[in-house]
Amino acid sequence: MLAAIRRLPRAHRALLSLAVAGCALVFAGCPSPEERTCDRICDCTGCSEAKYLECVDMAETARAAAAKASCAVSFDEYVTCVEEAIECEDERYSFEGCEDQRVRMRSCGVSVFRSVCEEGNDVFRACGLGTPFSPNPDECTGALACNASCVIGMSCNGVSGIDFEESQRFNECTNECFNKP
Repeated sequence: MLAAIRRLPRAHRALLSLAVAGCALVFAGCPSPEERTCDRICDCTGCSEAKYLECVDMAETARAAAAKASCAVSFDEYVTCVEEAIECEDERYSFEGCEDQRVRMRSCGVSVFRSVCEEGNDVFRACGLGTPFSPNPDECTGALACNASCVIGMSCNGVSGIDFEESQRFNECTNECFNKP
């Protein structure tokens, strides 16, 4: 068979090579929207391979959390919007125009492509309450990340204590974060 391949004209060999490469790509699969978005984020910020893999892991974890919260459609809409809207300037990325989708994700208690602390700060800032959480993703861990996740999905009335029932849920969630062993 090798002899038969050698006798093929150069154009035929090139087409055969392309066909084999195409089959390999089909079997390898295409990157997910989360992976493509993480690629664009890392292209912008110059992140390491480890940070890229962390971004993908966080996105996959967020996808699972969205599915568990019956918000898979909202997750897909948000990721698609971010993938299409992401822009890079001075090694900082932004994705304007996805606020509606982000609000729906927040109401599910899910954050993706931004740390849960950044999302929590967005809620506090929108309510005129400042930014209590560090924007540094490396500092957004443990009880602090748990507390920030309690904030996501809260209304201003719930966070500020005006809505008693929502405020109670917020306080219970926060207490669980800081009382875990």
